[in-house]
Amino acid sequence: MAKATKEQVFDDERKVVEVLRTHAKENTETIAKRCKLSAQKVSRIIAKLERENRIWGYSAIFDDEYFGLRHYYLIGSRTNIPLAKDVVEEILFTRLDDIIPSSDIFIDNIEYVNGEWDGVFSFFAKDITIAKRFMEIFNKRFHPYFKNLCLLETIYKIRQRGIRNPNIKRNLNLPLIDDSVDVKGLAEKK
Repeated sequence: MAKATKEQVFDDERKVVEVLRTHAKENTETIAKRCKLSAQKVSRIIAKLERENRIWGYSAIFDDEYFGLRHYYLIGSRTNIPLAKDVVEEILFTRLDDIIPSSDIFIDNIEYVNGEWDGVFSFFAKDITIAKRFMEIFNKRFHPYFKNLCLLETIYKIRQRGIRNPNIKRNLNLPLIDDSVDVKGLAEKK
């Protein structure tokens, strides 16, 4: 059997990761069928990617409201003051969730981004009061390094990590598709 090229290995890895994005709970055989690869090959690929930290882990996507949680984004711009080493370590290696003790808040994502904003923190909290308290404490703790903090509340999740919300039709008061709307006519008016 011919040895696979680097490009083929990468393509196979990408196929596996694409299936894992939305079907991580499925067994190896089912994932293999979706990738059109053998189960043994898929197992080897997953083990390799986990070992190399290309796959960081797996998580469940859940109905926030059912569990009494709301989803928020805290976004901010950096100031010109260089981050102190202890601040970098706190952001990278500690649980910022503990900024407010016993508050039912947990950080979902922390991202350093390029654009009008520099940092995006997405998190869950029981309500807007706790989310605002988190923003206030964050601002006090990191004030020299961040400016223009903005808090956004997720109103409704349509898709998350590639997974469409299965409760869309049940939860929305408005129809998703209105066949009576003339989309072409709307586009022509613009």
